[in-house]
Amino acid sequence: MVKKSKKSKSKRIPLKKKHKIIKKVKEHHKKKAKEAKKLGINKRSKVEKDPGIPNDWPFKEQELKNLEVRRARAIEELEQKKAARKERAQKRKLGLLEDDENPKVTGVASEEIKEFVKSGDNSDRAFYKELVKVIEASDVIVEVLDARDPLGTRCVDMEKMVLKSGPEKHLVLLLNKIDLVPREAVEKWLKYLREELPAVAFKCSTQEQRSNYGWKSASKSAKPNNLLQTSDCLGAETLIKLLKNYSRSHEIKKSITVGIIGLPNVGKSSLINSLRRCHVVNVGATPGLTRSMQEVHLDKNVKLLDCPGVVMLKSGESDASIALRNCKRIEKLDDPVGPVKEILNLCPAKTLVALYKIPSFDAVEDFLQKVATVRGKLKKGGIVDVEAAARIVLHDWNEGKIPYYTLPPTRNQEVFEASIVSELGKEFDVNEVYAGESSFIGSLMSVEDFRHVEVPASCPLSFDENMLEVGAF
Repeated sequence: MVKKSKKSKSKRIPLKKKHKIIKKVKEHHKKKAKEAKKLGINKRSKVEKDPGIPNDWPFKEQELKNLEVRRARAIEELEQKKAARKERAQKRKLGLLEDDENPKVTGVASEEIKEFVKSGDNSDRAFYKELVKVIEASDVIVEVLDARDPLGTRCVDMEKMVLKSGPEKHLVLLLNKIDLVPREAVEKWLKYLREELPAVAFKCSTQEQRSNYGWKSASKSAKPNNLLQTSDCLGAETLIKLLKNYSRSHEIKKSITVGIIGLPNVGKSSLINSLRRCHVVNVGATPGLTRSMQEVHLDKNVKLLDCPGVVMLKSGESDASIALRNCKRIEKLDDPVGPVKEILNLCPAKTLVALYKIPSFDAVEDFLQKVATVRGKLKKGGIVDVEAAARIVLHDWNEGKIPYYTLPPTRNQEVFEASIVSELGKEFDVNEVYAGESSFIGSLMSVEDFRHVEVPASCPLSFDENMLEVGAF
C-alpha cells in the first residue's frame, strides 16, 4: 500500500478560481458605488472658481498691469534677500563679516535683542544669577569639593556669599570622589576642613541604570574590600543623618531646603542622583551641563536644589590652572598646550610614558607629537596635530585617567572662630555623624596600594570681577 505524503498540501489557487474571485469583487464594488451615488454619499462639493475681473469693467487692463508689477516686485525682493544671505554666509565663512555689516535693527526690537543677549542663558552671568537664587532659597548649603584637590575646587567668594546671606544660612563641605585618593589623604583633608566647617566624605554612585542605585551602609563597608571596584554610593547615610539632625534641632521648622553648589564637574548632579537613588538630573564630564536651578524632593522633610557650576572664575596662579580644574570647556580653549605644560610639571615623565605607551620625551612639543602619532591625530599631508593631542591629554586629566592627589598645606591664615565651629557642630550633631563615618573611610586603599601621583595643592578660586561687571545690567 502506498503511503500518503505527510507534507502539507499546496495553498496555491488555480488561475480560473482566482480570476473568478477578482471578477466578483469588482462587481460588488461597482454595485456599492451605484448605491452610494443614488443616496448621495461621498459626494464632493464643487469648489467655485474665482471668476476674475469682469470683461465689462473699464479699468481691467490697468488693474492687470498693476498686479503684474506687484508680482514682479515681490519676486525681485525675494531674490535680493536670497543673494544677500548667500553673501553674508560666504563672508562669515571667510571671517570677513564685521559688526557694521550685520543687518541693522532699529527701534524697540533692537532694545529687546540687547536685553535678550545680556540676560541670555548662555552667558556666564546667568550662572551667577542661578547661584544667587539657590543661596537665597536654601537653609543649608552643601559645597561639593573634589577629593583629589579640595583646596583647588573651593571658591572663596562663594563661601563669603553664603556667610553674608544671614545667620540662618549654614554651610557644609562635602568631600566627593574619595575612592580616587588614598585613605591617608582623605583623613588629613577631613581634619583640615573640619577646623573651619562641618565636612563629610562621599562617593557618588557610578551605576548606569535609571533607578535602584545602591548604597553601601557603614556596617557592610567595614569589611575589607576594594572600593575602586564597587559602583555603590558611599556616605549617603552620613549626609542624610547630618541634614536631618539640623532639621530636628529647629522644632518650628520641620522641613529644610538644601542647596548643592560648587565648581563644574565636582559631582553636584551625581550627588543628587545618588541621594535620590535614581536618575533625576543629567550628569556628564562636560562643564556647564546643568543650565538652571532644579528642585528634587528627597523626602517630605528635605528638598534639594541643584545649582549650575559657577564658571566666572579667576585663579591666583594662571589661566591654565582653571582649565586643569575643568572649569572651561576644552573645545573652547584658545591654547590647549599651556595646561599640558602644567601637567608635565606636576606629573613625573615615567607615569605619562607608561600611560600613553610612548618612548621617553624631552619637552612638551616632543611629548604631544608622540601622543598624536600614537593616537593617529594627523592633519592633511601627514602633519602632526599637536592641539588635538593636547586636548586628549586634558580630557584624560579631567576624567581621572591620569591619577593624582594632593595633601593639605600648613595653615598660614586664621581658622574660623572656635565658638562658630562648636555652634555649628551642636546644630548638626557632628560627633554622632562622624563616628559612623570612620568605618567606610577605613576600608579605602592606603598610599602603598595606590600608584597615584602626589601633586601640590592648588590655590582656592574666586569670582572674576571684570566678567561680573561686563555681565551686569
